[in-house]
Amino acid sequence: CDDIYNQTPLYNQQKIIYNLLSNQECDDIIEESEKYATIKGWTKKRHKNYPTTDNIITSTWNCYSKIEKRIKEKLYPEYSKLFKINHKLLEIQEIFIAKYDADKPNSQKSLKPHIDDSEFSFIIALNDNYKGSGTYFLKNKKKISLKKGDVVIFSGQTKHMGLPVTQGVRYIIPGFIYYGKCEQQDDSDSDDDN
Repeated sequence: CDDIYNQTPLYNQQKIIYNLLSNQECDDIIEESEKYATIKGWTKKRHKNYPTTDNIITSTWNCYSKIEKRIKEKLYPEYSKLFKINHKLLEIQEIFIAKYDADKPNSQKSLKPHIDDSEFSFIIALNDNYKGSGTYFLKNKKKISLKKGDVVIFSGQTKHMGLPVTQGVRYIIPGFIYYGKCEQQDDSDSDDDN
């Protein structure tokens, strides 16, 4: 845990996993999220320090079990290989859908540099038919732009930011994953987001 939070070189890496979700699955998730937002709206202050326009994806959503299964079957082993950790200690903390809208005035288009309130994080791209944006990792000065259905995994303690969407709407599923029970989880003043 100390190595994760102190960001030793091992934990500054990122890895893209291709085709975690199919095009149809991505479209279905976006459709479900917009239907949900029509009734409940989009939250804008759920994450105190780095709020996003988002909605948490809970087990009541149709897409939840499919996403959860892919995370456990496909992402957990990749975290284990990349970061040399025991994948049996990984636990999903939160999955949510975030929306960055360049076309609507006064809507969120980017996210400032931050670290997440988790040991490990991921971002799944639900679409790629927009301009600009991407996730930028500050320490290694690396911009990652994902194709629809792809995911990037990384340590949540690695400072990153969401670059501005300049045209269109970007939908992503960020997720936060705990590693066992790190003491730092209780001490962390940082807040989460992508």
